[in-house]
Amino acid sequence: MDKLLTLFVTFSIGLNSIAQQDGFLNDFVEVKTDSLHFYIYKYVVSDAEFTDFLKITGSQFDPPVKLAWKKRDMPATVTKEQAESYLAFLSDMHLTNFRLPTEIEWELAAKGTSVPRRAKESRCVDCTKPNENGLYGMLGNVWEWTSTPEPERDERYFIIKGGDYQERPKSLSPKTRFAVSKDMEDMSIGFRPVANAQDFETTLHINRANTIVKVLLPNKDITIYKHDMQVEEFNMGYGDTPPESFPISVDEDNHQIIFCCMQNFEFEQDGALEIERVIHIGLPFDFDPSQLSLAKELEQLAKQLMETQNE
Repeated sequence: MDKLLTLFVTFSIGLNSIAQQDGFLNDFVEVKTDSLHFYIYKYVVSDAEFTDFLKITGSQFDPPVKLAWKKRDMPATVTKEQAESYLAFLSDMHLTNFRLPTEIEWELAAKGTSVPRRAKESRCVDCTKPNENGLYGMLGNVWEWTSTPEPERDERYFIIKGGDYQERPKSLSPKTRFAVSKDMEDMSIGFRPVANAQDFETTLHINRANTIVKVLLPNKDITIYKHDMQVEEFNMGYGDTPPESFPISVDEDNHQIIFCCMQNFEFEQDGALEIERVIHIGLPFDFDPSQLSLAKELEQLAKQLMETQNE
């Protein structure tokens, strides 16, 4: 479970190696009902992932609680504050909001989970068979934090779900719950990230768009963001209404990708910094004709990002 170590090293160097994020983002699964739509991590966060976070950020938390059988691919067991600090770090890295699941979301995600016979089957984050949603270790591995408070206790208490490896199998189900203080340190309590569907899908679009840009234009300094693009020395916003062409369009005849269309122009006036928006600046870049399908995919992704922004 060293996939996040690669991600953390990438970010410590810079954000341009976007493709390194794919492994992490691909380890989320979609859960959708009539009223709820979210993405949840396949695994509880591992000891390796959390320890690497502590090293990268220099956080002052104590290392995760060490169980007797603990190894790097075992679940990190942490307080609620430690879990939320890790999630805030992920949110900054991916420019989306990762959080703890609510109790209802957790139960939906746990649907179809088989109860492990004993602890020996659930000693790491991916030792058990996945449930029908593709999630590992939802029951009888470690308890998992939710964001749901326990209304019958004081404000320090929150619901944890799933039961740990010490529980009797017959006591475990998706409804298994317990209320503990958010500062609890001497229980086996882990966590897994969740994101709202629209935020997460936007992140996937941005990640894919940047990966394609690096393939099509490997020697160009171009990065796609949620609301704008950095194209060489230009910061180009998407605008409030669709322009004559969307932010990225493909000229199939000339094999060019055209980046458009609003630039922030900064200047000083009377000692104050002013920003002026210049509309419809088209910057063309040549691409290999054999990669036309990728260029068209990039064009569609940019269109989706703009439409999401204007919803």
